[in-house]
Amino acid sequence: MKEDHLWCLKENGYQATLHKHYEGLFTQGNGYMHMRGSFEEGCSDAPQDEEYLRFPDNVTLEKPRHPKSKQGTYIPGIVAPHPLLKEEIVNLPYVLGLEFRSAGEPLDMDRSRISGYRRWLDLRDGSLHRSFLWETGEGMQLECTYSRYLSMADTHLCIQQVQLEVLAGEGRLEMTAALRGDVRTNGMNHFARIIPLAESEGSLSLETLTEKGNQIYMLSALEVSEAVDWQEELTGVRAALRGELQLRAGERFTLRKLTAVTTDRDREEGTVYGRAHEQLRRARELGWEQLYNRHADCWTSKWQEADIRIKGDGTAQLNVRASLYHLIRSNAEQDDRVAICAKGYAGEAYFGRYFWDTEINLLPFYLHTNPQAARNLLLFRYHTLEGARRNAQSYGYRGARYAWESSLGGEEQCANWQYADHEIHITADVVYAVCHYVRATGDDEFLEHYGIDILVETARYWCDRVDWNGEGACELLGVMGPDEYLPFTRNNAFTNRMVKFSLEQTAAYLDSLEDGDQGSYAAVAERLDLRPGERELFRHTAEKLRLPYDSQSELIPQSDDFASYAEVDFGSLWTDRSRPFGHFISQERNYRSKALKQADVLELMLLFRQEFTGRQMQASYAYYEPITTHDSSLSAAVHGIVASWLNQKEAAAGFLQRVMDIDLSLEKKGAAEGIHIANCGGLWQLIVYGFAGLKSAMWSEVIELEPRLPEGWTELSFRLAWRGEHYQVTVSPGAHEIHKLNGGDSGAGTIL
Repeated sequence: MKEDHLWCLKENGYQATLHKHYEGLFTQGNGYMHMRGSFEEGCSDAPQDEEYLRFPDNVTLEKPRHPKSKQGTYIPGIVAPHPLLKEEIVNLPYVLGLEFRSAGEPLDMDRSRISGYRRWLDLRDGSLHRSFLWETGEGMQLECTYSRYLSMADTHLCIQQVQLEVLAGEGRLEMTAALRGDVRTNGMNHFARIIPLAESEGSLSLETLTEKGNQIYMLSALEVSEAVDWQEELTGVRAALRGELQLRAGERFTLRKLTAVTTDRDREEGTVYGRAHEQLRRARELGWEQLYNRHADCWTSKWQEADIRIKGDGTAQLNVRASLYHLIRSNAEQDDRVAICAKGYAGEAYFGRYFWDTEINLLPFYLHTNPQAARNLLLFRYHTLEGARRNAQSYGYRGARYAWESSLGGEEQCANWQYADHEIHITADVVYAVCHYVRATGDDEFLEHYGIDILVETARYWCDRVDWNGEGACELLGVMGPDEYLPFTRNNAFTNRMVKFSLEQTAAYLDSLEDGDQGSYAAVAERLDLRPGERELFRHTAEKLRLPYDSQSELIPQSDDFASYAEVDFGSLWTDRSRPFGHFISQERNYRSKALKQADVLELMLLFRQEFTGRQMQASYAYYEPITTHDSSLSAAVHGIVASWLNQKEAAAGFLQRVMDIDLSLEKKGAAEGIHIANCGGLWQLIVYGFAGLKSAMWSEVIELEPRLPEGWTELSFRLAWRGEHYQVTVSPGAHEIHKLNGGDSGAGTIL
């Protein structure tokens, strides 16, 4: 197709040093399961069963293991205990195994004679392709073409195909299809039992029981274009079928492997065995063409709602679509028992945990492209409210305190006390996200039945967490804001404003509920055991909670004590800007210095834009950006949005490039440990909130734009879901249009 270059991530020519990066970047998924873009035959000198104990560390600065290859198969919700890290997602047995040998010589990208290598991920349908010429030791020239996808329509299915065409020579070819359990998660073996089975008619299976008791069943069926006599090969952790055939010049051979994966967490009825066999039976009835068409149609539908079209900048177009692809595939759309982990289920660096990224960086994308997915992300927080209550109790407080790093139950998983104890703003971030969802969708029912529980319980926590001073005001002491390089600050501006908002919204909603429907209020009051005067306590605490700034402040201080921290000579300390600043300074010194890890005050301004003047925004941007290291992937997009609002087009374009480089730069190899999924959400916000200038649904009931397109962009267009309606937005230099898709124009404007 003529637009392939705008839809395909390409790897032209194999480099072993980039393999792990492409494994992460080429991760495939359908919400239910995700697989890193590893070679079907594996990678030389990269064993997957190395056992070790990974200690908690600063992931930004940690030196990862497995420099060459790390295979990964993840199903959100399948977790297991870790001796130091409480719980972590489990890297499941390897599904993709397909190996070839010619006269005893294995096909090996590092050791075989390979030419014409190409690999590409087609973002339109999430399919991964690889092609190359293999010249074997006995003189055969084999044109090898691989393709695979995880079905978006039939989410339990993984579909693989390999075509081999003999261009010259002849010889015998040995092939092996396998399901392998010799994999580890961060060095841990989480498998209590593995039962392999292979049958000579072309099927193999692997039943796995994890330490935690989860059951995973993988069932593969093989189809070949010529008859093959399959031989069973079983070990304690591997099910395989091996076959041979004679190939001659001009002949073409096709091998297909269809795998169904089921677990005991699936909501469908029946046993894992019965459901897997039914999935394969139905897939064979559909046939390969219809099976693919169902999958492709699902992707087409999702792209119709999520795509952003950019004219005039092909590089940005491809990069933006890469981020959108990972946002689409990482979302377990129909499962409200899980959220989206920090690596987008493309790696295990963050152990499969859920952070504030979900509510602040990811949610806006889903609010305006897939509101049901946004609702389910918030239902996850509702379902984990009991875990949040246990977190509060463990610190001696009432109410609910959301975990800085959450797993399935909502209890704190973070092993680093600095973050677990002090980065408390996440509890208010969840409330902000609930309000954002309701205002963007109009789903008031969610607030009454689910959200109010979150609001009230977190308000109780805040009323206990604050300290009252001698002047009759309350404060939040010993706080780590979004800037994680200062852990013990006094009245962090971001945290205090978010907490004030949370308490205000809780009191206001209880007021409106009582005024509007006595029955609903009584039901809520009984369910949450609201005590007399409790609502007034929420309101009073909000009123008296100190902010370290007021309307007269030109420069918004990050905290009451920020001015007292030490100045940093970045020029003498940070001698290699290609590496994070944290590598060049001890943590002890960093914790007493004015060196920000990421946006803090500017994050506050992003979320409460209407509360700050242009002068305040300009002064804060000019002061904080030079002392921000951007060591976090969450930082660049926020700075880019604020730069765009300030009409600093060159700076905004620079941040756009930084955002795109985080996962796609070959020099940085940023995707090696997984996708920076919050950065993907940040890129969507940079385009929509920054360049298109969309005013947040938090503060505007109608779609309002103040566009400032980068130089060279001739048109920007995207869809928006907004309070139950769908709109097409088109922006060009000097003008914009908003078209209601179910009839009628909602508005147009000229940019002054």
